[in-house]
Amino acid sequence: MQKELYLTAENQKQKIESWIQECKRMKKYIAFEFDLSKAALLVLDMQKFFLDKENHAFIPTAVKIIPNIQKLLDFFDTNNRPIIFTQHIDTQKPEEMMTKWWRDSVTEGSEGSEIIPEFDTKLGEIFIKTRYSAFEKTDLEKTLREKGVKQLIVTGIMSHICCETTARDAFMKDFEVLFIVDANATYTEELHLGTLKSISHGFGRCVATEAILNG
Repeated sequence: MQKELYLTAENQKQKIESWIQECKRMKKYIAFEFDLSKAALLVLDMQKFFLDKENHAFIPTAVKIIPNIQKLLDFFDTNNRPIIFTQHIDTQKPEEMMTKWWRDSVTEGSEGSEIIPEFDTKLGEIFIKTRYSAFEKTDLEKTLREKGVKQLIVTGIMSHICCETTARDAFMKDFEVLFIVDANATYTEELHLGTLKSISHGFGRCVATEAILNG
C-alpha cells in the first residue's frame, strides 16, 4: 500500500470542509448534539510503533493530527471530563486472528508500544487492548458507565481499523459517537474518507475538532 500525507497545515481547512460535506450527504438527520457534560474523550493507539518515521508501520498523516488531539486533551482536562487512552498490545497467540492476519506485532514492553510523549497520559486512564475495538476484552464499557458517560469522542489511529471498529461497537452499546475528522488518521485519504462515510451513515456524527472546542 502506498502511504499518503493527505492532511497538511496548508490543505487542512479545505480537506475538513470537503470531508464534512461528504458526511452530510450520507445522513441529513442529526440524532444528537455534542454535550460536554456527558462526553468522554477517547485517544486510540497513538503509539511510537505507528508514529516513528523509521518504522515500516509509520502513518504519515498521524503526525498531523497530534496538535488537534492535544487541543481536545486540554479542553477535556480543563473541563474535568473523562479522558481514555488506549495502548494496543498484540498477544502473539497463534490461534487468534490478530496474529494470523498481521505478520508483525506491537509487543508488550517494547519501545514501539509506548504512547507518544507529546501526550500526558496522566490526564486520563490507559486501557490495554489486544483487538481492534477498545471495548473487546476490556473494562472500557464498565468504566464509562460508572462515570456516567453517554457520548464518546473518538480520535486516534487507524481511522478505518481500530477507530472505526471502536465507534461501531460504541454505537451498538448505545453511546452517542462523535468521530473527529481531523483527529483520526490512517494510511490513505481513500481509507479515511471511506470510514467517515460509513460512520456518518450508520454509527455516529463526523465533526471537526473546532466543533467540539466551540461546543
